[in-house]
Amino acid sequence: MSTASAPCDLPAAVLWDMDGTLIESQPLWDAAFTRPCEERGGTVTRAVLASLAGASEPGTRALIAATGAAASAEDPVAYEVTDAMNVEVGDLVVSQPPLVDGSQEITAELASRGAIQAIVSASRRRLVEAVAGALGDAITVLVTGEDGLAPKPSHEPYSTAVERVGVPVRRCVVVEDSATGLASARAAGLATIQIGNAPLLPHDGSVRLVRSLRDVTPSLLGVD
Repeated sequence: MSTASAPCDLPAAVLWDMDGTLIESQPLWDAAFTRPCEERGGTVTRAVLASLAGASEPGTRALIAATGAAASAEDPVAYEVTDAMNVEVGDLVVSQPPLVDGSQEITAELASRGAIQAIVSASRRRLVEAVAGALGDAITVLVTGEDGLAPKPSHEPYSTAVERVGVPVRRCVVVEDSATGLASARAAGLATIQIGNAPLLPHDGSVRLVRSLRDVTPSLLGVD
């Protein structure tokens, strides 16, 4: 994996993951998952919570079943818990989006330089719209978990985002923080930056690693 100092001649468009990248939502999802699973006799392990990051709704239902709280991913209990999670986290995010430090500044700066920006998320539209609203007019394209697409790591979410921003793949760059999201972006043929302390796709040397959103700058993205 290359470092943050690698040169980049992109982009005309920046495609953002949302949960864990633009907002600090994972603790909210973890709590909303753990409580109802344990109330139904499930056992929530660290490995399960690690898999929850970036999970789609079908993936979340499978994790609920993995705890023993539901008989299978298709058990009505799994749907009930997933719906309750979305209501709980949605209410919290809509009332006060937990923006990651630096998210307002970087999205506003990119918008001022003419970059089109999209959020590409497995979360429901209500949450995504709330976060986009909290970022002002910087984000103009939304791809959500309610768009009927195959979830990350499929290429579909990011391929759809490219179509909607109307910019060639070679002129787009993705900012992600999960392995599933990175795999989705790479499957769509996109240049990708990972936020984190260690590479999640260590065999993909084209993914650039930065430690925090504060390290994602117009210069790094190629918007100068």
